[in-house]
Amino acid sequence: MRTDSGSAAGASGARANRPTDAADDLPNLDFLRAVAVLLVLFGHLTYFHGRITVGPVWLVPMGALGVSIFFVHTCIVLLLSLERLWANQGRTEFFLSFMIRRIFRIYPLSMTVVLVVSALRLPLAEIHTGYFSGTPIHLSNFISNLLLVQSDAHGPSILGPMWSLPYEMGMYLLLPGLFLFLHPTKSLARIFGLWLISISVGLALILFSAHAEANTFLLYVPCFLPGVMAYQLRRTKRHEFPAFLWPGLVVGLVATTLVLRSLFKHDLVLSDWAHKWVMCLVLGLAVPFLGQISARWLVKTAHLIAKYSYGIYLTHYFCIWFVFERLHALLPSMVRLGLFTVLVAGLPVLFYHLLEEPLVLLGKRLVTRSERVNAIASSGDVYVQQLE
Repeated sequence: MRTDSGSAAGASGARANRPTDAADDLPNLDFLRAVAVLLVLFGHLTYFHGRITVGPVWLVPMGALGVSIFFVHTCIVLLLSLERLWANQGRTEFFLSFMIRRIFRIYPLSMTVVLVVSALRLPLAEIHTGYFSGTPIHLSNFISNLLLVQSDAHGPSILGPMWSLPYEMGMYLLLPGLFLFLHPTKSLARIFGLWLISISVGLALILFSAHAEANTFLLYVPCFLPGVMAYQLRRTKRHEFPAFLWPGLVVGLVATTLVLRSLFKHDLVLSDWAHKWVMCLVLGLAVPFLGQISARWLVKTAHLIAKYSYGIYLTHYFCIWFVFERLHALLPSMVRLGLFTVLVAGLPVLFYHLLEEPLVLLGKRLVTRSERVNAIASSGDVYVQQLE
């Protein structure tokens, strides 16, 4: 008979050998990530089909709201990851280990889709109502897309949704410093002060700069920082409200933001950013105060969507283009809808298990090896050598 301790050890070993992140035991964050990627997917799908309103509600901002929610979610998860790295490694290896894991997470799939889109000359740079358009591919913007440093200066994104990935990379470079800045205290004052500064910078760019959109990373910083606030709040004792409020809060907040955005849609720049900033702030402040959802169907569904969300994000343009533009005159609408469902679900699963998961595990093993070497060097304990 297997003892409880043996079962626990086996479960722990199984968890250690799969590509987990800090959100594994936080289904609320899975739900948040699932909502984010579904907003991007359905925002682009409805826009392509010309469904830009539902009654008085303007649907066009859905994709941008989804990306903003991604930024909140990612900051929370990565700061939890940094906390674990900080506990296991010294300051010297801390940043390098974090970046190794992020590089092995984000680059393999992004580089693959850049290579495929470039080789096949797929017109997936921009989505319009009823069609897609491409961008000229030359050496400089091909390399900038491979390295995720594409911009107006280096050439646009070869695949439309990749516009956000350079901002993610910028955030990865900043988060270790933010972690060290916040680590000595559990107070919210430092990060709230940074958020106020970022809002001031964003407003100044919008109101006084003729090229505010050229500084989009700075405009997104107020969307990143609420995720840092959520992490900081999680470090303190706090009252938790019932878990069933979380799905309603997230969906209700997105719906409210869309309604308000619709009312002010003619004031495009200021209204657009102000609503994203407020939505992200409310989400970041709410995350630590809600209990974790436990309804099995919801937890499992959110986890599956969140698990494959990166693949959904980078392949859904192709799915929409291939099924609804290329095959528009060749297949009946119901057949195309079925094929789209298969592709939009199947391609992310395929990429995850063939590419993402193996390389995430490789990055994790590289970091874990570094942790083990540090432990042996620092402790001198012969038993630690068994970890090799």
